[in-house]
Amino acid sequence: MAEKAQTFVAQMVKVEDLKPHPRNYQQHPEYQLRHIQKSIESHGFYRNVVVAKDLTILAGHGVIEAATRMGLDEVPVHIVDVEPNDAKALQILTGDNEINNLAVVNDRMLTELLKEIIDTAGTEELAGTGFDEAQLTSLVMITRPAAEIKDKDEAAEWLGMPNWEPKPETLKVIEIGRAHV
Repeated sequence: MAEKAQTFVAQMVKVEDLKPHPRNYQQHPEYQLRHIQKSIESHGFYRNVVVAKDLTILAGHGVIEAATRMGLDEVPVHIVDVEPNDAKALQILTGDNEINNLAVVNDRMLTELLKEIIDTAGTEELAGTGFDEAQLTSLVMITRPAAEIKDKDEAAEWLGMPNWEPKPETLKVIEIGRAHV
């Protein structure tokens, strides 16, 4: 019989007291951290940060790194009554990093959703979604048949990108070395 899942209430904890898990194998590049920061600024903390009883981070390393960069003193966390290297703690660490990778994304629906954000709030509001204009333009191209969207310019126009201007085709001339006789 499976154990009953525990419910935890978030507690405010000083950021300086939190420790990254030494076995966390994911890194958070600058680009991702900017999106996390924008999300926190716009919506607050809605993702769980989970820590072991000694305040070692099990889930939410990127959130804590972003909060640190933002100069926040405290963040809400869920404290689990486990040691940081217990099997249960390692399951949380791995599950936080990997379970979302199992989802199946409807890319076409995603482009419609992101387009709605642009239409109602502007392209600057893509920050915090994990997408920027170039990524979204590329996604539109691969989710639409060629009869609907033929190239990046048409994808950008479909999205209503404010700086969209068709780019003229350019011809590149490559000089191949000549044989000297």
